[in-house]
Amino acid sequence: MADSPFIFEANESNFEQVMQHSHRVLVLVDFWAEWCQPCKTLMPILSKIVNDLQGQVIMVKVNSDQNQNLAAQFGVRSIPTVKFIKGGKVVDEFMGVQPAEKIQQMIKKHRIRPTEPYRQQALALYQAGEVDNALNLLQQVLQHEPDFAEAKADLATMLLAQEQIDAAEVLVSDIPEGEIPADQLNQLKADIRLAKLQQAADNLDTSALEARIQANAQDWDAYLELAQVLIAHGEYEQGLENYLVVMRKNPTYNEGAGRKGLLSTLELLGPKNPLVKKYRSKMFSLLY
Repeated sequence: MADSPFIFEANESNFEQVMQHSHRVLVLVDFWAEWCQPCKTLMPILSKIVNDLQGQVIMVKVNSDQNQNLAAQFGVRSIPTVKFIKGGKVVDEFMGVQPAEKIQQMIKKHRIRPTEPYRQQALALYQAGEVDNALNLLQQVLQHEPDFAEAKADLATMLLAQEQIDAAEVLVSDIPEGEIPADQLNQLKADIRLAKLQQAADNLDTSALEARIQANAQDWDAYLELAQVLIAHGEYEQGLENYLVVMRKNPTYNEGAGRKGLLSTLELLGPKNPLVKKYRSKMFSLLY
């Protein structure tokens, strides 16, 4: 342990330095004790992971018997316990011996990226209205770190704002679940679906679709297309009603297009929208 430049001993007197380090690099704090056999099993696993990462993360060892106040401060109830500290805050933790693969995944999720300063610079450029420079800088970030999920999400958001929908969709589809907050990923996917609906709606005439329905009440394609246009224009309830008509009167049409359109729109709206509960109930009544 003494031979590694990435692994240190910490105690109550120098722990403030650990917190300061966490603003520059992810810090793993390993609470252990001499008598703890699982601690001794975990220690070489952690040491190898940290040394292999060559400074992308550092580890500090805290003897919980000798630093009981520090262990209590961090809510340590059993050992080994490993706390992940980033930006002066605990962002994750695990207890007991864990497989190397799981620990590596947790580190990957939280580590401070070498290109993070450039990502932040790109966001500042975008806020200042320098869109092209921001896009170019984020693309360079991803060239250096292709798995940087947060940068992918930022770039996708900017591309969507520039109506580069397909490019944004490619980026979002390449972000694994769990790499960014679920709410953020779901919102990006919803924004892409809405942008595609709006793009499709530009080629459709609402009045012409309504005339088709008046002329033929069984023109199911007209109902479906009208639903897309209405939803793209933010008239969600009217769009849902058109999907509901198709589901009610011809549930098997085009492989259940009415039901699929309803479900897609409800997912787009998100669980907090009151229309979701209302139209899920209407769907349920038709199905059962």
